Amino acid sequence: MWVKTNYAQNTLKITSHDSIRSAGAYKNKKKYNLYSQLKFDYGGIIKSVREKGIEDYYGIDLRLAWQRKENDVYSRLYKAPKYGLGIYSGNFNSNAFGKPFGVYGFMDFPIRAMHNTQSRWNWFYTLGLGMAFNFNYYDPEENPGNILLGSARNVYIGFSLEGRYNISDHWVAGIGAGFKHFSNGRIHLPNRGVNLLPLTLLVQYNFDDTETDLKEVEVKEYIPLTMVDVFYAVGNKNFEYGRSVYFKSSLGLSYLWQRNYKYRFGGGMELFYTAGSLDRVESDKSNFKKRFSYGFVGIWEWVLTERIYIPLNFGVHLNYNTENFEQRLYQRIGFRYLAGKKKNFITGVGLKVTEFHADYVEWTIGYSFKKDKNSYKLLF
Repeated sequence: MWVKTNYAQNTLKITSHDSIRSAGAYKNKKKYNLYSQLKFDYGGIIKSVREKGIEDYYGIDLRLAWQRKENDVYSRLYKAPKYGLGIYSGNFNSNAFGKPFGVYGFMDFPIRAMHNTQSRWNWFYTLGLGMAFNFNYYDPEENPGNILLGSARNVYIGFSLEGRYNISDHWVAGIGAGFKHFSNGRIHLPNRGVNLLPLTLLVQYNFDDTETDLKEVEVKEYIPLTMVDVFYAVGNKNFEYGRSVYFKSSLGLSYLWQRNYKYRFGGGMELFYTAGSLDRVESDKSNFKKRFSYGFVGIWEWVLTERIYIPLNFGVHLNYNTENFEQRLYQRIGFRYLAGKKKNFITGVGLKVTEFHADYVEWTIGYSFKKDKNSYKLLF
């Protein structure tokens, strides 16, 4: 039975599901539902990859996921997503590329909440980020067939859209399609990367035979805030196969506005250092402009929880050096976590891209100056 609820004026009105249990009853419950997932991938060889020697692909993922039993604000807004860890194994049916395996974290987001429909079908989009190992990397003498990857260890990025069918309280089957990417962020050349669009089959087992109790109770109206972020990132870049790997770093200062729970935006200035520039850059510039590039950046951040977010940035270099393989425009995508009691310390990893070619992988630390008055708790 659905019961209409009313709270204070500064809240968003939504409905509540069945009776509202006491806070004491919730404390005695397990905090998470647990799930195991087995996924099979096949095919999806795009033309540009096939031309470089990959004719076949299949993979398997074994994943453990957890889902909050009790809602907080972000569980409510994203319809009780699942978070988890996965182990991956792939095969390209080619000795040139090897048989990679990897580990990664992932998030499953329902497109709609299950209690809003009588259908056994539901749709999810899922994101994964991790590391893959055991690639047979390029070597001009011993392995000339792999001209896509120059390292045995590579970043793994995965995305899929899946339809899942609830067979019973415990068992779920699914089918979907996705995108898989492997590259090393130009730490070692070549770094053209492997991109795949495989079909996916999934089997899921729910250890607890329950779903998160989605009481759609009131969500407090978001208290807008502004923040000033400072970050520093380091990494390495290879400019020529078989030659030295050079140190790179980024320093950024940005101003951000957040007006709702899910998104924030802003802009800032960034300064980039590339070691060895005095030996590479031939233009008639000062030594400072040879060593450093800099520019403006526009920032959009997708907020997944009060601590986890994904930065998506678009920048314009005011000074850059083509000898460092830099272009006028640059982008950034990454994963960041706000640590500390007040959620002020920034940690994370990202990929800086110059006009859609990898610049380098940024390992990031920083600090966010802000006063967040939001509680992120639902009203019961």
